Amino acid sequence: MTRPISRRMVLAGALAAPYVTQASAAADDSMIGEMLILGFNGSTPEAAGVQSLARHLNAGRVGGVCLLGYNTRTRAGIEGITKVFQSSASRTKPLISVDQEGGAVQRLGARSGYDAIPTAQALAKRGSPEEAYGVYQRMARTLRAAGFNLNLAPVVDLGFEPKNPVIAKWGRAYAPDGATVARYATAFVQSHRAERVLTAVKHFPGHGSTLGDSHERPIDLAPTWRPDELEPFRRMARANALDIVMSGHLTHAKLTGGEPATLSRTAIEGLLRRDIGFQGAVMTDDLDMAAIRSSYSLPDAVVRAIAAGNDIILLSNSLKPEPNLPVVLIAAVKEAAASGRIPKGRIEQSVERIARLKARV
Repeated sequence: MTRPISRRMVLAGALAAPYVTQASAAADDSMIGEMLILGFNGSTPEAAGVQSLARHLNAGRVGGVCLLGYNTRTRAGIEGITKVFQSSASRTKPLISVDQEGGAVQRLGARSGYDAIPTAQALAKRGSPEEAYGVYQRMARTLRAAGFNLNLAPVVDLGFEPKNPVIAKWGRAYAPDGATVARYATAFVQSHRAERVLTAVKHFPGHGSTLGDSHERPIDLAPTWRPDELEPFRRMARANALDIVMSGHLTHAKLTGGEPATLSRTAIEGLLRRDIGFQGAVMTDDLDMAAIRSSYSLPDAVVRAIAAGNDIILLSNSLKPEPNLPVVLIAAVKEAAASGRIPKGRIEQSVERIARLKARV
């Protein structure tokens, strides 16, 4: 049966066309650039890091940006920076992203002139998913008004391990069970969709049981991980409540083949896509984190992440800022694609998924 053509499909095709039709056999620079979301140094529109990244956006060497804590010191600075990036786009709308969970992880908080948002744990304890929806819709409106179209949240890790130093310690988990987590996380996603802001659920395949922090070192899930940590991903995939899934720097002999999930085809193409059934965009956690940088160079990590099935590559470019990092990465990816290290068609597939996302914002 022929599927009716919707306005969204037309928009997605139009966005993808400049890339896919130009290079069906081999990825060009702008196609690879579309997969990159980079961070930068600076907290004002005039900062050198902001202006440098804006030039890369304009040249089509990156597809989006990420603002972190050191970029979000004042409301005027934040909104001035997002305007610079919005006006710098060359071919497609850039993904302008930020971590805005609530609690300890909210870049747009009281310190920078915005309303404070409770932690996930606090919201789930005091109210229903419907009440949480209202809180998160107000958050999404704030993000949209400030110039953002991608929130690197919500957390869908389970909160059953009280000694967890990165999730439980900060109240980032809604609950210890997957069903409850999925209900609140779905409210988060749907509230943002209502305001045309994309979301990225994290951290696949589950960071809630760990006794270590993947910001600091590679984490082996095997001693602590439980199968029900996949339940939020399964439930939300079935309900079409996932925009983007963020893969974590988490290893497991069986689930990830002993590699970090961010770099594991077993985890992404096998567990997430084949077994769970999610066919949307997958993005990496920040490849600048020590869990990756301690074992891989950035170009090698990016190549491995794309070969594994990630569509969006997140790099804060913060440890040793490299102004020409997009140029270096694009060259490495082109070489890997030409040699067959990145499978044929892998990059084109990602660009199509990203185009479908961008058509929604």
